[in-house]
Amino acid sequence: MKSCEARALAPDGRGVLRLEVHRPAGEVVAEVSRFRGEVLGGDGFRPAFASRTDPHPADPDAYHLIVRNGPAIAGCVSVGPVEALSVSAVRSWSPELSARLLAERGLDDSAVVEIARLVVAPEWRGRRLGLDLVLGTVALARLLGRRLMWCTAGTRQNQHRLALAIGLRLRAEYGRRDAPELADTLCVLAGDPRDVPAPVRSRLAELHTLIDHQLAPA
Repeated sequence: MKSCEARALAPDGRGVLRLEVHRPAGEVVAEVSRFRGEVLGGDGFRPAFASRTDPHPADPDAYHLIVRNGPAIAGCVSVGPVEALSVSAVRSWSPELSARLLAERGLDDSAVVEIARLVVAPEWRGRRLGLDLVLGTVALARLLGRRLMWCTAGTRQNQHRLALAIGLRLRAEYGRRDAPELADTLCVLAGDPRDVPAPVRSRLAELHTLIDHQLAPA
């Protein structure tokens, strides 16, 4: 695996962030699980993460985008090819609605990626790192030739607005669902990775180049 320095996101001198792309079944899964568990369980509001780990059944089948500050993870998100996932959060929410969503676009599972587990360390929030990570998922979806991205996203702290910022749209037919283990209320969003709002296209192009470089054969 190769890594690239991302554009500096720390103008106050906290460090230079490094973007990594890990393919499915990589060794990074355990480290990502520990990082997510520490962040999600660290505030005491999510007893489900008291063990300080977050093992997710889709992790082994997903790509993982990680941003590091030195050796420490600053943020991460997973990108799962839906046909390879043992569990899809969106499909599990409603198999019927998910089948309809694909049918209306003339697609099957091989055209879809599921975005999951976007987590940013508290000290890096409010610094556009979350937006860079979700834009990275768009770049990866394009490089994988996917035509649809979908995800579940929290609404209580407006995490879903990051998905809206990259062009995904709220799928109101799914409704909303409380997720007590996450202390959040979830919604479903979906969209075409080729349809990205103008304000984020230049940054997307930069991340596309970084991720393409990492996916290229050594």
